[in-house]
Amino acid sequence: MYYVRLVPDGTRIQFMKGRIAGLAMSAILSILSVVLYFTPGLNMGVDFRGGIVIEARLTQPADFGAIRASLTPLNLGHVGLQEIGTPVDVSIAIERQAGDDEAQQRAVNAVRQRLTADYPGVSFQRVEAVGAAVSGELFTNGMIALGLSLFAMLAYIWFRFEWQFGVGAVVTLILDVTKTVGFYVLFNLEFNLSSIAAILAIMGYSINDKVVVYDRVRENLRKYKAMPLRELIDLSINETLNRTIGTST
Repeated sequence: MYYVRLVPDGTRIQFMKGRIAGLAMSAILSILSVVLYFTPGLNMGVDFRGGIVIEARLTQPADFGAIRASLTPLNLGHVGLQEIGTPVDVSIAIERQAGDDEAQQRAVNAVRQRLTADYPGVSFQRVEAVGAAVSGELFTNGMIALGLSLFAMLAYIWFRFEWQFGVGAVVTLILDVTKTVGFYVLFNLEFNLSSIAAILAIMGYSINDKVVVYDRVRENLRKYKAMPLRELIDLSINETLNRTIGTST
């Protein structure tokens, strides 16, 4: 069996030399991400702000400009368009309309009638309205899931290694999560339940890599008792670098 090695054996990159600059840069980016979270804030999807989602399948590739121009006269507020899967499948997100459930249904009917008139043969795959109370509950539950995940990872690392390793892992996870949120704000990406799942996946990959490195550090601490700690950490990271890059890609 042949293994592809992305990093040559014997690589000795001195990571610890750049630890202060790297940590400072990461902290600055995370602080800026937190600022962006409050101003201008996340572009919340329908899952979290409430509204209407309509998934339609056209008979030709979707022209977002034409669809938006078709729906604008309906005065439904902000309309978000996104391709889903294939060029003929489009998701239409409409902000929650003022009024009760009947107002939401009128908006749905208006969109369906307009698209049916402008795009003969269109079929509607999904129509869903999310209320304000439900969307708020979904956001709260998503944040609780992230918090519990951080706590569970801290407990696991603490139990398997030592408390210092656990604190280090959680701090870096917080930096990872905040920068991911900052990326969403910076590029005005829609933040929804799929985004929560993506952040949880990032946390999983990140903690998995840290466990591998920590395990090698612990092994090398027993093997090279006289080696300075900085050199030992560099050695451990270099020895696991192939796996780190492979997991990241």
